[in-house]
Amino acid sequence: MPHVYDEGKQTNNDLNPKLKGYLQAAFNIQARDTFDCEVARIFYSSGLAFHLARSLYYRSAFSFAANTSNLSGYVPPKYNKLRGHLLSKERRHVENLLQPIRNSWNQKGVTIVSDGWSDPQRRPLINFMAITKIGPMFLKSVDGSGEIKDKDFIAKHMRDAIMEVGQKNVVQIITDNASLCKAAGMLI
Repeated sequence: MPHVYDEGKQTNNDLNPKLKGYLQAAFNIQARDTFDCEVARIFYSSGLAFHLARSLYYRSAFSFAANTSNLSGYVPPKYNKLRGHLLSKERRHVENLLQPIRNSWNQKGVTIVSDGWSDPQRRPLINFMAITKIGPMFLKSVDGSGEIKDKDFIAKHMRDAIMEVGQKNVVQIITDNASLCKAAGMLI
């Protein structure tokens, strides 16, 4: 779609033209309307879910950009920067946020929780989490597509989760009630 910058312009003929001019100048109404249309177009043209607009990160990013006067000329990150440098930087940030939970593993002990389910594409997945008094931490999700999900397969992934948190830190393992999970737990 071609860029159109005047769609946000709305006319309200009910207002006194002099008052309308003052209001628009004071609140920059035209620029706000145009920016709203530009943001909305991101959603519509990319098929983004509207609930993204409820995200605190979404709102924070636009508020920061709009309220920081020294960002004039700012250009948002492109595809390669998003999937490369910025993704690596965010991963480090999340790892730092999770470090207090990791640090508590040897003090408080860890419960490994495992549960199987199917995602929207009907792929069989097994999720593993480490639970402590400080809070839960997602460890991994295993895609079981094309795999024989027997007790050995499940036990291997349980062992990997145990090794990740350190076997001396594991207090218990909780799985769903499937007989395969029980059998896999006996192998560990």
